[in-house]
Amino acid sequence: MKKEYSVLMSVYQKENPEYFRAALSSIFYQTVLPTEIVLVCDGPLTAALDAVILEYEDSCSKDTPRSTRTDMNDRVMPDGKRDMPGTVFRVVRLTENQGLGKALNEGLRHCTCEWIARMDTDDLAAPDRCEKQLKYLERHPDVDVLSGTIAEFQGDALDVQAAEKVVTSYKTVPQTPEEIFRYIKQRNPINHPCVMFKKSSVELSGGYQPCPYFEDYDLWVRMYRDQAVLANLSDTLLYMRVNGMHQRRGGIQYAKYIVEFRMKMYRYQVITFGEFLPMTVARVLVSLMPNGVRKYLYDKKLRKHK
Repeated sequence: MKKEYSVLMSVYQKENPEYFRAALSSIFYQTVLPTEIVLVCDGPLTAALDAVILEYEDSCSKDTPRSTRTDMNDRVMPDGKRDMPGTVFRVVRLTENQGLGKALNEGLRHCTCEWIARMDTDDLAAPDRCEKQLKYLERHPDVDVLSGTIAEFQGDALDVQAAEKVVTSYKTVPQTPEEIFRYIKQRNPINHPCVMFKKSSVELSGGYQPCPYFEDYDLWVRMYRDQAVLANLSDTLLYMRVNGMHQRRGGIQYAKYIVEFRMKMYRYQVITFGEFLPMTVARVLVSLMPNGVRKYLYDKKLRKHK
């Protein structure tokens, strides 16, 4: 099984320190530990966030090679955190806030592994998330991008066990190549918060590019255009906080971004004009609906429930 992989994260000053700590902890307790964690600080952080970074830096190495890792990975420190002396913790600090896409591009430059697992700083990775992805990639060497199901929850859960009790819905993604082919023309076929991708393939397609709200979808579309292979697992790989998500996906400005992105897809020749028009109109209409109506549509029509 593949074991060499980087975890790529980006944090900025408005993040919740406790959620951030919980997200890092879920990486520290992976059944297959990462070779390195690359954390991009997108602009100046609060003292509380910097304190969390210092806590976890103490558990890792800044430059330890993978070959030195042994059973020391299972050591638990007095405060209950897992010690990872063989995992490199690389902190990259940007002087100003650049936005997620630019921050991730900078982080990509510092990742030394070919396989990179994305992780947001307020979500919780299932303990065997990366192990399942690595096993699949070992069996399917042609795959360039791999994600899976996300369990959505609201509230302040700080571990997977607590999050499981308050899951409200599941964000599933298409499984077969045929389903992905149809789906990518209408919606994002990859769950970005739990994706694992091949660094060289991402770089070949230009990495993350400016595309407000759709940086990841735009990347998958370009990779798909460039013949990259996208795949998904049915397993739940991640627990994602969705507090206020529906409000952020509405309004006139968001509708404008939808049109701009769908025009990009047309220029990429991923969709025809006949495919561009109806879905663009539908998504614009949804974005202009009242928050309550839009939340209902997301919850009842686009999600699976327990």
